[in-house]
Amino acid sequence: MNKKVFIDNYKRFKMSKMEIEMCINTIVNFETFISKDINDTTIEDVKNYVDHLVREKKNTYNNLIHIARYYYYIDMKKEYIHMTKYFNTIGVLESIIDRINLYEGKEVQAEFLKNVTLPVLGTESESLPVYTKEFMDKLSKHIPKSSCNTILAGNNHNIPKESFEKEKIFYKNSKSLETYLKDRHSRKIQELQEHYDENKVWFEQIITEDAIDFVKNNQEVLSATLENEKLYVTKIPYNLNKYLSEKDDTLKRYYACHCSFVRESIKDCNVDIPKEWCYCSGGFAKFPFEVILDTELQIKLLKTPIDGDYVCR
Repeated sequence: MNKKVFIDNYKRFKMSKMEIEMCINTIVNFETFISKDINDTTIEDVKNYVDHLVREKKNTYNNLIHIARYYYYIDMKKEYIHMTKYFNTIGVLESIIDRINLYEGKEVQAEFLKNVTLPVLGTESESLPVYTKEFMDKLSKHIPKSSCNTILAGNNHNIPKESFEKEKIFYKNSKSLETYLKDRHSRKIQELQEHYDENKVWFEQIITEDAIDFVKNNQEVLSATLENEKLYVTKIPYNLNKYLSEKDDTLKRYYACHCSFVRESIKDCNVDIPKEWCYCSGGFAKFPFEVILDTELQIKLLKTPIDGDYVCR
């Protein structure tokens, strides 16, 4: 590995030399296991190593995050994007379980917990839909339908409110909510443009001119439209470039879906997950607006790829 690149980037974390060296050692352990330099690795190498960590019960956040960051620093985009799949499931199911207590009480939560198995960190995407199906089956068994969607539609990725403080200021300085939404959309397009110009990964996406044009043409994507006091939000497809070029119906829906818990079920059709699961995605979509408006919002699922649609709306 290129230690200088790693150290130069880790200086911003204000770590001691010893702490940085410990982070580097997690990459050295990876290199030792696969018997090659990390710069020469493949996604298959990553999968094999993560499987090893799971077997040895060493599948901790710290044993993975430094590898992912290094891939980002040296511009190994495909490997970095693959590793993000391990992180975007962290804490989601646990958050939903916490919300069972919030809305239905500790007794219902305790009963639910007797019958559920959660996937461990490092579980590959292909295996996750089985866990999600079981989770949803148990949820519908123990939770009244009237509150199930509300429980699912939380800030289950535990994004700090502080992440949207700047947006809150933008909103307060806007003439209206409608003006804010248009401005927000423009800022997001500019953000994508900057990532394209600098050849940087944007979350899990490689940005192209076609991707930017797609967002430009729909204000619901990365912002929202306002109609009859309702906000309409459409999620940006998970793999937008493949989504735009794909002709196969199933694969188009697969590339649209962001959720690691269900995405593989669209392609393999091996697990039938209720579309209500996507209220979890709805919680993610509404949370920024809850912060800027300083109020809890209700949400309604309109479209989802796991129910045959081409977008999550």
